[in-house]
Amino acid sequence: MSVAFRIRCCLCAKNIPLAGDVVALDGEWQRRYPDMLGTLACERCVIERGWNCCTTTKGGFVAGHVAAPEDEVDVDSWSHHLARGTHRALVVSYPRSGLLQGAEPYLRWLASGRHTLPEVAARLNAALAEFDAAQHSTARQTAAV
Repeated sequence: MSVAFRIRCCLCAKNIPLAGDVVALDGEWQRRYPDMLGTLACERCVIERGWNCCTTTKGGFVAGHVAAPEDEVDVDSWSHHLARGTHRALVVSYPRSGLLQGAEPYLRWLASGRHTLPEVAARLNAALAEFDAAQHSTARQTAAV
């Protein structure tokens, strides 16, 4: 039996409805919204916080612009979506964001599952080790203060 979890939106920090899709956002979203925690967003925030243009009036990109994925036309916020899917699919595809946004129990369960493909388990375990090291470092810094 699977472990239940909820993902908090990287933009509004509210739980993403289980009935709705999750949208993975790229570096341009992170540049425009530096307070994002992770990169997995709810549909509402993607629609409400999107932008209509990536270029200046002279036709070049705005300063610091992060290019859209290679096969995308780079015109607006919709050009900067990496993936769209279910909660489970996106936390497995983007485990570092999943860990930051509330899917830690599920990812730990899946990484140790006997039916999980070895390459998926290895990728999840690498993300979990990185997450644990960051948590340990933060705890050590807090204790020193």
